[in-house]
Amino acid sequence: MRDIRERFKKNLKNKNLISNNNNRLLLGVSGGPDSLTMLDLFTSIRDDFNLEIIVFHLNHLFREKASEEAEYVRKICEKKAIKTIIKTHDVPKYVENNNLSPEEGAREIRFKYLKEIFQNEEIDKIGLAHNKDDLVETVLLNIFRGCGMKGLKGIEDNITIDGMKIIHPLLIFFRSEIIDYCKSNNLEPVYDPSNESDLYSRNRIRNNILPLIENQINPNVKQVITRMTETVKEDFNFIKHYSEKKFKEILIKKDEKKYILDLKKMKNLHPTLIKRIINIILTKLKGNIDNFYYKHYNDIINFIESNNTGDLLDLPDNINIKISYQKLIIIKGSFSKIEKYSKLIENEGEYLLPYNQKISVKIIPERLNWRNYKEDNLCLIDFNKVDFPLKVRNRRDGDTFIPLGMVGHKKVKDFFIDNKVPDYMRDKIPIVFDGKENLIWICGYRMAEQFKLEKESKKTILIKYQKED
Repeated sequence: MRDIRERFKKNLKNKNLISNNNNRLLLGVSGGPDSLTMLDLFTSIRDDFNLEIIVFHLNHLFREKASEEAEYVRKICEKKAIKTIIKTHDVPKYVENNNLSPEEGAREIRFKYLKEIFQNEEIDKIGLAHNKDDLVETVLLNIFRGCGMKGLKGIEDNITIDGMKIIHPLLIFFRSEIIDYCKSNNLEPVYDPSNESDLYSRNRIRNNILPLIENQINPNVKQVITRMTETVKEDFNFIKHYSEKKFKEILIKKDEKKYILDLKKMKNLHPTLIKRIINIILTKLKGNIDNFYYKHYNDIINFIESNNTGDLLDLPDNINIKISYQKLIIIKGSFSKIEKYSKLIENEGEYLLPYNQKISVKIIPERLNWRNYKEDNLCLIDFNKVDFPLKVRNRRDGDTFIPLGMVGHKKVKDFFIDNKVPDYMRDKIPIVFDGKENLIWICGYRMAEQFKLEKESKKTILIKYQKED
């Protein structure tokens, strides 16, 4: 059994699962052969890796002996001087109330407590005791359900879920090796009788399908599948890295609930890359890609190809997508209408506006040369052509003006459309009016013809606009 310990240590180092740096390690221990082996192996090397081990056990109340098993785990940890956290939860009732399978219900409750302990105990990593047989069964289960490359990877050695760093240090061992280790080291695991039942899909794969394949197709099917997962992981990680690179290239802007992408560049990408980029954004917006399936990704691809400004696509978990000219906007939430706002400008000064915008107004007792003030965020107005107080507000239905350099009136709505101003910005943009409600300047875009400086102008109003960050 020395060989298993050495392989275990080598695997931890090679895959960087644990470092020699005061790790606080939380182990999920059910009392079965896998988790007892994991506990025993980590205990034997804790000084080598400077580990502080804490054990978590869920008393799920599925079986009559569940409480006895919890006490059994507590006593084992007590002998090893390891802190134990035991949580009791009526999982059968939770399963019934939420219409879940026993496996799904137990997993949800288990991860609920893992996250709670991870945060409260300032845990560095969580160790879960899945073995190589579990990996094979997971891959087959994923195939039968219909999966892509991610499903073919099976179980990851090292993964982050909802902020928790989780490791699977026993993936290098088959179940038979673990059983032998328990016997050789006088470990006395408890066995879950439900593992022998064919009520669960995973058990049918374990008890019926795999033995059939081994007997009639390939006796080394488990080894073959585990080798395949390593190849798939390499390919997947390459595509993931490349997708992240492309994501950065097409990203225009982001915040906590919104991502704006370059639609033209995105349309030039292969659909596989688009789906990966969508996964990156979903993970950032909602923490996972749950509830997104083959249909949803196809809907997104078709939506991007349609390229109709103003189109909306509603997706699960309150994810919404919108096209605005050459931008694709993905948000968590709804595209709500911007509230109306208005502010009087009675004199010089700085004026704060909604959406982190502001304008400053300064009166200059001379005619400025507009050629020195050609930036989009500046506007020069003939002082004698306006009536104070000025007003700054967002657009209203029916707003019109004569754009600088033109003769006839134009609707502000049409001006925005012609200049391809994204529709999600139009109701935020401030517009300056004089005291008679004559439009002077659409901030950052165009002033009105009748308020420009003339040769005979004597006094200038200088307005500076600061856009939202």
